Amino acid sequence: MVKLLVENQLEKYRFKANLEHSFNVADLLDESYLKDFLKNLTDAIEAPSEKVAASIFIKRYAFLAVMSLYAMTALNKKLNVTLDNIKMESAVRGRDWIPAISFNDVTVQDWDGNDRSEWRASVFKDLFAKNIFPLITQLEKTVGISKLILWENIAVYLFWLYETELKDFNQVGEDFRYLILEAEGPLFGRYNLNPLQKYFAEKTYLEEWDTEVRVRKTCCFTYQLPAGKRCKTCPCTQIVKDRRCHDGESICKAVLSFA
Repeated sequence: MVKLLVENQLEKYRFKANLEHSFNVADLLDESYLKDFLKNLTDAIEAPSEKVAASIFIKRYAFLAVMSLYAMTALNKKLNVTLDNIKMESAVRGRDWIPAISFNDVTVQDWDGNDRSEWRASVFKDLFAKNIFPLITQLEKTVGISKLILWENIAVYLFWLYETELKDFNQVGEDFRYLILEAEGPLFGRYNLNPLQKYFAEKTYLEEWDTEVRVRKTCCFTYQLPAGKRCKTCPCTQIVKDRRCHDGESICKAVLSFA
C-alpha cells in the first residue's frame, strides 16, 4: 500500500514503474559508456554537440532530485536514490526526449519522528553527494561542460518545486531554507560551500513574458536544439541570426562573469 501511494504521488514528476527501453544511470560513471551514451543522445535529440546533450541530460535528470525532495517534504519519506537503483528512459530519434525515471527498488525509509534535521541531511547527502555530484563531475571531465551550468540545471527545478508544487505543505519553509541557505557544502559533494545557494536571487519582471522570473546565471544551451527556443529565464540576450550566442558553445560571458 505504501509503495503504491509513493508511486502514484511521484508519477506527475516523471516516475514510471516499468520502462520498456531504458539504461542504468550508474553505467554513466564509466567514461567509455558515457561517451557512447552522449554520442547517441546527441544524435537522437539532434543537438549540435555532446556538450549540449550533456546539459539537456542533466535538465531531464533533475526530476530525480524533484522526486527525492518531494518525497522528503510532502511525505516524510526517503527514496532509495543510490545510482545503481536508478533507470532512465532511453532517447528515440525524432521524438521529444522527456524521459521517465524508474527505480529497481521503490521501498522507502520513513522519518522516525526523531531528529528530522539529521534525517534530512542524510537525504541530501545520498541525493547530491552520492548521486548527482559524481554524474556532474564525470560530465565535466568527459565533455568539458562547466559544473556551474549543470548545477543550475538542477537548481531551477528545485526552486520551482518548493515555490510552486510544495508551497502549501507544512515543512516547505524549513526544508527550502535548508536547501538554499543552511545545507553545508559536503552534503553536495567535494565542496566547502553549498553549490545551489548562488543561484537563488530575486525575481525580475520581464516585459516580453509579462511575468516575474528568476533569470539564470548561466545558459543551458536549450536554444541550440532544433526548436530553437530559449527558456524564459535565459541570461543571454545577444543572439545572432543562426540562433547561437556570439560566444558559441564555449563557456559564455554569463558563466565566466558568474564564476
